[in-house]
Amino acid sequence: MTPVAAAPRDVLIGLVGYCQFVPSYPLGPELKARLRRVAWPQSDNVSISEMNWSPIAIVQEFQASAMGFDRIVLVALADRQLPPGSVTCRRWKGGQLAAQAVQERIFEAVTGVVNLDNLLVIGEHFGIWPQEVVAIEAQGPEAGLGDFILSEVAAGQQGATAGVVGQGPPSPEAERLMDGIAAAVCRAALGKTLQGPEFPALTAQDLKPPSDLCHTRFKQRRQPSAPFHDSQAM
Repeated sequence: MTPVAAAPRDVLIGLVGYCQFVPSYPLGPELKARLRRVAWPQSDNVSISEMNWSPIAIVQEFQASAMGFDRIVLVALADRQLPPGSVTCRRWKGGQLAAQAVQERIFEAVTGVVNLDNLLVIGEHFGIWPQEVVAIEAQGPEAGLGDFILSEVAAGQQGATAGVVGQGPPSPEAERLMDGIAAAVCRAALGKTLQGPEFPALTAQDLKPPSDLCHTRFKQRRQPSAPFHDSQAM
C-alpha cells in the first residue's frame, strides 16, 4: 500500500514583544535569525511574524487577513517566578472569563501594552485562534525589554564603559535562553500532535490578572485646617 502523504500545514510563529533595534535582546534579531536557519519541512509553510504591537492590533490583523493557520506558536518573555533560563511550552485550551475580566484586558491592550496573556484572552474572545495554539514562555534574567535595557545601563556604569545599549553580543545567559526558545519552537511547530505531557494545558484561569493601571488610596485621614483670616482686613 502506498503511504498517504501528510497534508501540508500552515504554521505561524509569532514573536510577542519582539524588538528589532536591540540585537542582544533574547527576543530580537538573533533569535529570529536562528529560527530562519531551521530546515523546516518543505511540506509545511512556516511563517515568522514580529508581534511587537498591541494585542488589539494583532487581532485586527488576523481578522483582516484571508490566510488561515493550522497551528500558531506564540513566543514571549514572561515573569512566572521561575528560575532564569526556564522555557515552558503549553497548549492553549482557552476557557471562559467573566465579561468584566475580558474588558479589563482589552482596556490594557488599547493602551499599547504588549502582553501574551492579553493576546491569548482577546484572541479567544474574538475567535481568531485555530484548534492548535502553543504558548512558549521564557523566563529571562529580566522580565521585559525595559528591565533588560536598565540592566545594560547598570552594567555599563559599573564597568565604566560607554556604548550603545543592547548593541553588543548577547550575554552567555541570553545565548542559552535563545537556544532553549529555539528548541521549544521547533518541537511545537514540528510536532505531529500536541497531546501528552510535553504540552500541558494552559487555560484562561491559569493566567495572571492584568495589572492595575491606576488606583487611588488614602494613606491617612487629615483634619481640615483652620479657616484663613486676613489680618490686614481687620
